Amino acid sequence: MPSSSIYQCNVYLGLDVVKASDVIYGGYFEHRLLSSAQLSLYHQRMMLGDCRLETGNYSFPVIARGCMPSDCVCLSLMAYGSEVTRYNMASVSGNELLIYPEGAELLYHSDGPARWINYAIPREMLQQAIINYSGKSIAISQDRITSLQLDEGEVEKLIKLTDEIFTIGQTHKQSGVSSRGFTQLSDTLLNSYVAAICDAHGVGNLQAKKSLISQRHNNLILDSEYFVMSHDDMNTSLINIAQRTGYSLRALELIFRNSVGMPPGKWFLNMRLNGALRDLLMATANCSVSSIATRWGFQHLSRFSEQYRKTFGEYPSHTLVRNRRAFLDTVS
Repeated sequence: MPSSSIYQCNVYLGLDVVKASDVIYGGYFEHRLLSSAQLSLYHQRMMLGDCRLETGNYSFPVIARGCMPSDCVCLSLMAYGSEVTRYNMASVSGNELLIYPEGAELLYHSDGPARWINYAIPREMLQQAIINYSGKSIAISQDRITSLQLDEGEVEKLIKLTDEIFTIGQTHKQSGVSSRGFTQLSDTLLNSYVAAICDAHGVGNLQAKKSLISQRHNNLILDSEYFVMSHDDMNTSLINIAQRTGYSLRALELIFRNSVGMPPGKWFLNMRLNGALRDLLMATANCSVSSIATRWGFQHLSRFSEQYRKTFGEYPSHTLVRNRRAFLDTVS
């Protein structure tokens, strides 16, 4: 019988979101919060033999940066919220199936509530299922994210099957559903993904969605973040960032606004504020607000405290005190 790991958490100030690095099993993601509102994240995971089925709901705008699992190909779709979601600077459509190769880097950016579904499967197992279905193999890229446009009915079927699997998994002992029946449902899910892949645009005709422009813009933001993080002073000017990347300041501004919906200054400020938030939530007894602020390039403590409060709804000193109280409660 497959095992399940199902939890729901009401998140305050991102305490669980920031630390939920395994939100996709085998991957790693750093979350950045964009809002000070009360937040909630609902995540479900089901182990289906060598495959893993996961789904998550965000009730809030979020940026998640990291990488997908290194041991599986991931088949992902948006159950809702596609109109506010981007991956690596490319927008997501409601009937789109994304195929992430092993270890793919991902910058997920949602401006509002969204629900995603991820089905992780070993490459060899997926290829064998494709051959069994179509009699042919499909060359699935090992280094590029690939996109397929599915029929609306296919997407609805995959969402319905996902919900049925989690419902039966939760009520298995009470309902008396046999392991054989659950295995048949799991096989139906695999076959439905395979059919959708093979039927979309014809067998062997997978097309990468991302344009060269979106790829360049994604690389620009990646390189800019690496530059800021590696710089002695994380408060480095936008002029320095523009010079480093080879773009004019005006071009940098336009690219960020069109790609992530905010100017570069706000993007990097949010990145640094979230870094300070993580440090405050994991601070040791000898850490102080001023030392953490300095580490993240904030030179004026009062200005940092006000920017932090506007973003997360409380002053950094309150976060630090609350974190220490929570730590004492766990060891007492």
